[in-house]
Amino acid sequence: MENDGQLNNNNVQGLSLIMGNHAAWNQPVEYELDALLGAEDHHVDTNQRSDDEDRCPGSGTPPSKRAKRFSVQQVQELEAMFQVCTHPDPRARQELGRKVGLGEWQVRFWFQNRRSSTKLKACGNEIRDMQQENTKLRADNIELKQLVQNPTCFRCRDPAGANQLVSENWRLLNENARLKDELLRAKAYQDSVIREAERPQSMSSEHQASAYTHPVPFTYNCRTNKAALVSHAERALKEFVMLATKGQPMWIPTIDGEVLGDQEYDLHTFPGLLGLCPRGFIVEATRETDMIRGDAMDLVSILTKAAQWSEMFPDIVAYVRSTDVISSSSTSSSHDGLIQLMDVEFWVQSPRLLSRNVKFLRFSKKMAERKWAVVDVSVDGNNGDEQQSNGTSYAGYRLLPSGCLMEDMSGGFCKVTWVVHGEYLESTVPELFKQFFRSGQAFGACRWLRSLQRQCEYMAVLGSSHIPSSSSSSSAISPLGKRGVLELARRMKESFYAAVSGPVTIASTNIVDQWCVSSGTGAERVDAAVRMVTWNCAEIMPGEPATTVLSATTTVRLPGTPPLRVFEYICNSQRRGEWDNFVNGGPVEEVSYVPISARLHGNSVCILRPTVVADGSHGKNSNDMLILQQSSTDASGSLVVYSLVEENVMRGIMGGADSSIFLLPSGFAILPDGHGKAHYTAVSSSSSAPNNGEGALLTVASLGMLSSSPSGGLAARSFDDAGEHLCNMIKKIRDSVGANNVIMA
Repeated sequence: MENDGQLNNNNVQGLSLIMGNHAAWNQPVEYELDALLGAEDHHVDTNQRSDDEDRCPGSGTPPSKRAKRFSVQQVQELEAMFQVCTHPDPRARQELGRKVGLGEWQVRFWFQNRRSSTKLKACGNEIRDMQQENTKLRADNIELKQLVQNPTCFRCRDPAGANQLVSENWRLLNENARLKDELLRAKAYQDSVIREAERPQSMSSEHQASAYTHPVPFTYNCRTNKAALVSHAERALKEFVMLATKGQPMWIPTIDGEVLGDQEYDLHTFPGLLGLCPRGFIVEATRETDMIRGDAMDLVSILTKAAQWSEMFPDIVAYVRSTDVISSSSTSSSHDGLIQLMDVEFWVQSPRLLSRNVKFLRFSKKMAERKWAVVDVSVDGNNGDEQQSNGTSYAGYRLLPSGCLMEDMSGGFCKVTWVVHGEYLESTVPELFKQFFRSGQAFGACRWLRSLQRQCEYMAVLGSSHIPSSSSSSSAISPLGKRGVLELARRMKESFYAAVSGPVTIASTNIVDQWCVSSGTGAERVDAAVRMVTWNCAEIMPGEPATTVLSATTTVRLPGTPPLRVFEYICNSQRRGEWDNFVNGGPVEEVSYVPISARLHGNSVCILRPTVVADGSHGKNSNDMLILQQSSTDASGSLVVYSLVEENVMRGIMGGADSSIFLLPSGFAILPDGHGKAHYTAVSSSSSAPNNGEGALLTVASLGMLSSSPSGGLAARSFDDAGEHLCNMIKKIRDSVGANNVIMA
């Protein structure tokens, strides 16, 4: 019983550990073993006796203030058991209590307190580790922020890591160059294998070895065999079909249409049929699709006949020098497989631009039933080292696989996809026209396709028996007269093209000179570089009198003025007297009108009569002259050409008489300047063209006769008068269309 008293005091001490404030157990407090066991007392009186109530945890007797801790032997036995089992069952607790001299409930409470202290210590250690890790992460975060604000190279501590970035850029550039070199060698090897079968047997072994490492652009000469030309044309056909039929990523859509993806194209064709693009050359690639009135077979027939092809595109094809058949079709009536070698000059309606001279193969192929392809590809192998120029044309142009894909549709129409892919020497283009060429509007697919569309519409009207009636006059025109008027207008337009962009061939007696002319002063002044060309009519047209003709032409740019706005103003019959001196400042009336397109508004041939306003009455002009005028417009540009014709002669042609008369046309060629997408809408007197940043390239031409020698004083005064006349016309047009400036070409 004495021992029981001692145990009761210890029991009260044990109960005080678990019956206090429970909130304290939720705090991350580290408990020491000494604090758990109480004050140290190695002299425990085991003979002390206590009441039975002190042994019972449920007794109301308060625990002794001088609670005694367990002995060292008891704690060692309890710790040893705790290491073996942290949750002993009641039987094990009783055995352990008898062994150490404690009650079962005391052992139970000790194990419970021991487990709680172990958990609290583990929780405290975990919190301490997490706090240390958090502190470390905060320090790393601060260091990284400082590095971002002040980047440095970790190796050399170079500010901003410049050396590291430069080194990485050089590594990528070298890797890119290495891959391109491997691709070039692989393509060269492939080309050499293909060409080995085409080379003559007399080719030396040294030349054979060099062909594997140095790809040479295909070049045509008199020793080139037909097999090589046929292979060149067939490869061009495959590349053209790829360009004509593929979408993205070969063609990338843009706001103004689509552009050729250089990377995708090089992936399929590098280094190409003609080799790499020469230095100083600019790549132009355009594609256009539209419905054309006509049959695919008929269009192929026109494209394969040089004379008809030249007449179909008079505004683009200046001259066809020669045409040789390299490979004919299987049958005489079919054009399938026909390969022609053509030497052609292309032009743009401006006296400031040289013609493009190019020699190419034309390959026509039937792809499927009612589907044809006509492909052009250069054979001159122009590498940009030496450029030939004869004063009127230049050879700095290479035509990569280009052409048209035609497929017959219902309703008498043909779906035509036109592709133009070429490279030209930019130094041959004047500064004023560079954006015009870069945008693809000079010789792009849009210009070819629109010209084909206009000509097909013109041919449909020419073959029709319908005779339109004039809206303002009852003058009759016979079916034969309609054909005569249209043919006369066609020859007038072609003469205008030759006067503006040519002449292609100049006789020794002709004179070509450049005059700088100005009109007005200050802000109203207009400067123009006028080209003066004189020639003898007898040299050009046999049977005509030996009369000297003066052609004055110039080109200016009207920035921010849409071409359609200029075209509408020039075609306004009520305001013609503002710029045309012949009509004496008054309007003109329509005598006859023939539309040359059922789908394209504003394309027509009309006969106009000048009116003279005097005393409130209208009368005929004293010279009894009429004006024959042809106007055409589309997205590629606009044209207004006119010429004076005697009224009795014009009446005879309208009635079916011979239309072979000599005309001296004047007029305007209105082209987009390349600084905005060209828009085309139906022309009406009340409409105004949208201003989307595009401007107009305005070419003005005036032809007249000189009565004396060009070396005389009268001719010099005529040159001045012609130049001043052009400047006055440009100034009137500038003021009327609201142009802010006129830039001289």
